[in-house]
Amino acid sequence: MADKQHFELLMHDVPAWNEWREEHRDVQPDLSYSVMRGADLMLANLARADLREADLVLANMRGADLRHANLAGANLVGARLMGVDLANANICGADLSTAEDLTAEQLEHTHGDTLTKLPDDLPRPEKWLKSHKQHAAARR
Repeated sequence: MADKQHFELLMHDVPAWNEWREEHRDVQPDLSYSVMRGADLMLANLARADLREADLVLANMRGADLRHANLAGANLVGARLMGVDLANANICGADLSTAEDLTAEQLEHTHGDTLTKLPDDLPRPEKWLKSHKQHAAARR
């Protein structure tokens, strides 16, 4: 479950959140299972954040830093993702089917799987398929 203080600070004041993140670099924010529908998270520092199963429907996440974030199972339907840094983010099982401004380049740097829902016009990165095949072979 999400840390209430993390959630409240982020939802109340993104610049104050970013300042707090700078001062507490060793803290991994827990925002798992949070409901942030329609939230304005533009330019939020969410690097390494635990956002598993988070409800980010229609959230404005333009320019947010999601490097190494765990978005497994998160709902990002209609979320605005222009300029979002998703390097090494875990988006396995996440729903990005109608996310806005998501690019193939952003996806290339993520970790996804067959359960990750993408917009119809974006193909799954090759590395996802290779990774899936490697995991399947290792289980045999």
